[in-house]
Amino acid sequence: EEVEGTNAGHGEAGVGYTKDAKVKIGLPEGTEWYVSEETRAYFEAHKAAQKEKYDAWQTMYGEWKAANPALAKALEDAKADNTPSVEELFAGIPVHEGGDIATRIAGSNVITPIADMVPHYVSGSADLHGSTKNLIKNGGDWGNSWNCESKTYAGRNFYFGIREHAMGSMLNGMEYFGLNRCSGATFLVFADYLRATIRVAALAELPVGYILTHDSVGVGEDGPTHQPVETVSGLRVIPNLDVIRPADPEETAGAYVANIDRKDGPTALILTRQNVRTLSEIPVETRRYGVLKGAYVAKKEEGDLEMILIASGSELQWAMDAAAEIGSGVRVVSMPCMERFDRQDNAYKAEVLPASCTKRVAIEAGVTPLWYKYVGLNGKVIGTDKFGFSAPGDTVMKEFGITKDNLVSVAKTL
Repeated sequence: EEVEGTNAGHGEAGVGYTKDAKVKIGLPEGTEWYVSEETRAYFEAHKAAQKEKYDAWQTMYGEWKAANPALAKALEDAKADNTPSVEELFAGIPVHEGGDIATRIAGSNVITPIADMVPHYVSGSADLHGSTKNLIKNGGDWGNSWNCESKTYAGRNFYFGIREHAMGSMLNGMEYFGLNRCSGATFLVFADYLRATIRVAALAELPVGYILTHDSVGVGEDGPTHQPVETVSGLRVIPNLDVIRPADPEETAGAYVANIDRKDGPTALILTRQNVRTLSEIPVETRRYGVLKGAYVAKKEEGDLEMILIASGSELQWAMDAAAEIGSGVRVVSMPCMERFDRQDNAYKAEVLPASCTKRVAIEAGVTPLWYKYVGLNGKVIGTDKFGFSAPGDTVMKEFGITKDNLVSVAKTL
């Protein structure tokens, strides 16, 4: 079969072609990996020259380190990715004292304290800072000052432009280099533009953060092109990617801390455009630390356990309200991160979702299949398995039954 000069050389047939090619260019037959003596000599000399430069640099670095101990420590901490403990991070993030707020806005109140505590943390957006709200206040803008005086190479805010794939590639490159913890932001519906780079980060165990806002059909009038329905589940099936969809400001704080504390893989933070209720009936510590577990009991039943309502993100508020209406035997479980919950030991998972209770309903503004893992075949899932439409966000939610009233109705059918 003809191989040389055809596309057959691309596959297994190329092995024979490779052997013939080696003979034709004069390499010794029978040698799998041939390196000439001239090549060896060149690289030995090159290595010696480079060793001299390396030794000189090490001497210079040692002198600089002795003269600048504080800067040297900051650099060494960045190289080692030393970050404060979870407890220290939470202590540095103010508790939200206001009312209803979008989790993207809550994130803007968290990212600057995070950056203050983690000096090597940087962030950026794909031309969407005004919407994704992930600007590090007083962090400066990264770039060359020749065309913009406000830019500096000490800046911590990156302007990636309208190019999510390039943003994802640059984030991976920075994490590979090893001096920065970094995150990048765009609308959730555009996550597919950087999906390949997210997959690389997960495969390579790079702790990149993705800040993905406008997380559901709650986006509203922008319509189905900008309303994610399948996107969260599409990210959840990527191995080694934590996908966290927080319900309120304190869960959002937990999501950011989870991202910083994780060193062996990326984390996607899924944040709302629309306001959500601040769930003050749940203790702050329960909400924050519960995110680190992936799921937790947000409302414990007051009598015998009869039913479990499971929710993530903006739908947790409806689960809390529905439970109060259905009765005292209802437990509410917040599950902002399936992946983190699945990593918990069996005892904790059974404590949150006891097998004895099979009456379960999950609610999330997205496609439904992944939730049957937690509600079982006899459970119910409220969501949407079709694209949205252009209308105010609450109108779209109501049309799909992603409401407290419909949750109550569905729960009563079990």
